Amino acid sequence: MFGYVTPHLDQLEELDRQRYQAFYCGLCHAIGDEQSQLARFGLTYDMTFLAMLLGSLYEDGEVDGEKRCLPHMMHARATVQTPAVAYAAAMTVALIYHKCLDEWKDERALGKRAYAVALSRRYRAVRAAYPRQCEALEQALSRIDDIERAAVAGTAGAADTLAAPDAGDAGAPAAGADTPAAVDAAAAPDAAATEFGRALGEIFAWKDDFWVDELRAFGMKLGRLVYMMDALLDMDKDTASGNYNPFVVHEISEQDAYEDVVMLASEAAFAFEKLPLERDVHILQSVVYAGVWHDYNAQVIKAKEQHGDERSL
Repeated sequence: MFGYVTPHLDQLEELDRQRYQAFYCGLCHAIGDEQSQLARFGLTYDMTFLAMLLGSLYEDGEVDGEKRCLPHMMHARATVQTPAVAYAAAMTVALIYHKCLDEWKDERALGKRAYAVALSRRYRAVRAAYPRQCEALEQALSRIDDIERAAVAGTAGAADTLAAPDAGDAGAPAAGADTPAAVDAAAAPDAAATEFGRALGEIFAWKDDFWVDELRAFGMKLGRLVYMMDALLDMDKDTASGNYNPFVVHEISEQDAYEDVVMLASEAAFAFEKLPLERDVHILQSVVYAGVWHDYNAQVIKAKEQHGDERSL
């Protein structure tokens, strides 16, 4: 469910592209220096966006530098280090750890299990430093697993640990497992997306301060968009494999699914615009307004070339 929060580099000036690359490299080095060299394999554009967003909002002091790494031994690359970059490095560990556990559970991928075991000590340290974020991530992923299993099995009411928070309330407490809301959660097309949004909302809510509500709301909207975008792109594959997909399970047409994702993208953009960002705002806007659509547009173009698909970009 990650990999969609990327910049639209073609729309950026060269200086902005270099600036983004410096954050990306800075995050990579922060993961290796402050967390674990092994965790650098979990580097994502998503957490680069988080580091840049938080740096812009809080206007933290930056330390610019140049560093070499194994893939780039010949020429040092520009890096940016900020407290927000360090925070994004910690969240990278949390996300990649749980992603590996999820893939081990779903696919019995031994390599992913081994990677999670190797990161477990580092994750415990991250959890001790950021218990709110990690607890929210753990709870949300557990609920998503329940929702997906119940839906695939066709027994939506059988899940006994579900919660169905209001999609627009990122801070509301989870509903009890035996409430009508909990029973309804597995039947709602956006139930799992809401849980993923809840987790991302807590990750975006870096500090308990003036900006916490706006950051949590934006993270919530972005998380819901990412989950449903992933589902939209995987409709054909999940139809064939039988894997959970909310659009497939609820027999939602591809056009209606696309329109749902467009609405979610609009909601995420609206929440983004509430943040008073100035530094790097053009780069951040390229992610929110264009980058999140990159994979979808590429898939549509490929489909048109192969099958004369009539969908609009």
